Formats: sequence, structure tokens, C-alpha cells
Amino acid sequence: MPPAPHRRVTLGEVARAAGVSAATGSRALAGDPRISGPTRERVRRAAERLGYVPNAAARSLRRQATRTLGLLLVDLADPVHGLIAAGFEEAAAARGFTVIFVAGFNDPARERRALQLFAEHRTDGVALVSSILDPAEALTLIRSDRVVLAQADHPSLAGYGNDRPVGSIRSDDAAGAGATVRHLLDAGYREIGYVGAGPTASNATRRDAVLRALRDSAARPRRAFAAGRDGWRDGLAVARRIARDLPEALICYDDKLALALMDGLRACGLDVPRDVGIAGYDDIPFAACSNPRLTTVASPSAEIGRLAVRMLVGAIEGGELPPSVVLPVELVVRESTPGPGSIDYTQPRGGEVSPRRVTSLEPVGVAPGGGR
Repeated sequence: MPPAPHRRVTLGEVARAAGVSAATGSRALAGDPRISGPTRERVRRAAERLGYVPNAAARSLRRQATRTLGLLLVDLADPVHGLIAAGFEEAAAARGFTVIFVAGFNDPARERRALQLFAEHRTDGVALVSSILDPAEALTLIRSDRVVLAQADHPSLAGYGNDRPVGSIRSDDAAGAGATVRHLLDAGYREIGYVGAGPTASNATRRDAVLRALRDSAARPRRAFAAGRDGWRDGLAVARRIARDLPEALICYDDKLALALMDGLRACGLDVPRDVGIAGYDDIPFAACSNPRLTTVASPSAEIGRLAVRMLVGAIEGGELPPSVVLPVELVVRESTPGPGSIDYTQPRGGEVSPRRVTSLEPVGVAPGGGR
């Protein structure tokens, strides 16, 4: 009969019940091939009968490994970071790792506390997603060479040029933004503006790519509108500012901002896409069911999470991080950007419209020194 639940069964008790030494019992439970099959089975049954639970902390100290990974995200409720977290956890579990999740909420103090937490729990590796800390500071705080930086968002990293040559992951923001501009120009838009979301590397990279593509074209670029980091939470206020000088099309920093802006513009009496075309970035699940359905850049969010685990496990098992990677993106054209004057509201609307994927880019390696 198992002992009372308040008392922890020891390995020694299991070994005595199985008629072996404590060392043999430990090896048997660890699956050591030097212990015969019948003995391993006898020890396993004794452990099960007594209700023995291995002491993970003690085992980790012996092995100098916890089989634990840390993942710092901006916000688990955010659709993009939820997908990254899902991919990360899936890949970690497949390799026998447990994950500690912490949200930083774009707050440097909270990110620093998260890194301290990872250090205290002796995580075997850490992935920082969209961290706004200076990477040099982050690496000092965590004191480990098993750190992956995914979509690092410190302003100094805009344009990829200062990324680490190893252990960094990005989606190709510049290519995605440029592809969006080309699509809008091909659709007939000539007055195009960008709606940004704060002083981060990803926003600067997307904005600069949009403005660069417009300067290289025959378009009449409008200024970049600043919605602020949490501008998507008040789409009406952003829409009112933009409506005073409305271009033919708007490229938004991400889908959350694009969807909020569409709703805000409707409240201002404007129609999307008749009065203005709108494109987003990320291809979150809501983009495909909005009204109209949103043109956007599909970023490989779940793959970023899975790749971060592969990089960390590679460093844990092989001693060093693999080279940095820029992942391909894909522009998905939907109903929010049909072209100026292309909507005839005298005709009945309806019918199924399939998204059109217009560009697919190959992964881009990052050369030593961080250059592309």
C-alpha cells in the first residue's frame, strides 16, 4: 500500500523493495542498459507500487541540466506571439524540454526580471522574442551563450545590420513591405501612406522599406502616420487623424492596427476598400475573416518558435549556436486592396473570393558580422 501522500518516497526505499542497491535502483530507473531487463522491470514496478516520484531538481543538479527552456514574449494574448509560443512549446516538448513562459509587455524592467527568473531556474537555453532590450544588456543579464534572439526589436537593430551572426531569427520584413507596395502600385494606387506603431526595429524596418519602394516608383508617397505602440487599441482616434488627409491606400505596421483602423474609418463615415485600400502584416487568423478580408504579409510565426527551439537544442547538444536566419514571407492579396475605383456598389456583392498569394521568398542567411 502506498505511503501517506504527505511523505515523499525515497529512492532507497524503492531499491530495498526491489532487492537491489540504491545505485542499481537509480540506474534501473534511468534506463541504464548495463542493468538487466528483468532488474529494470522489478525496480520500475517497486517504484510504481510505492508511488515514487523522481526528484527533478536533484537530478538536474547532478546532470548540470534542467531540461527547461525559457521563452520571453511581449504578450501571450497577442495572436502572433501566441503562434510563436505554440510552435516553441510543441518543438520543446518533442525534445523532452519543459518551457517557462514570461510576458514582457514592452517593459524593459519586466524583461530584466524575466531574464533573472530564467537564470534563477537554471534554464538550459532562452529565447527572447521581440525583446526591446539592447541585446548586449540582455546577454549580460542572462550570462549564457544559449540565447536566441527572435525578431529582436531594440531600435539599434533596424534593417538587420546589427544582428548577431549566430542565434538570431527574423522574418524578412523589408521584402514583405516592398512586396506590399508593388502590389498596391500594380492595383493602381498612387497615393500610399504607412501607419506605424512605435520606436521598434520592426516598425522602422517596415516603414523604411515602404518609403524606399515608393521613392523608387512613380507613386506620390504620403507621410508615415504614427499610431503609437498601442494605437490598435483606439482605432477611432487614429482614423480621425488620418481621415483629414486620406491617401488612396494605407500599409499598416501589423494586422491588429489594420483591422482597428478599418473599424475606425467606418465610424468616420469612410468605406474600406471603396474610399481607401488597407494592407496589414502578419496574417493573423482574424485577417482572413474580416470584412473586407485583409490583404497582408504572412509571416511564419509558428516556424519562428520551432526554429528557436532547434537552435537552442543545437547549442545545448553541440556547444554553439547555428548561424542566424532571415525567414521568407508571403504576400496574401485579399479584398481590402482591389484598386481605386474598382468597387461597384450598384452590383450585388457576395460569392467566395480566394486569397491570392503573390510572392514567396527564399530564406536568406546572415553573413558573419551581421550583414545580409
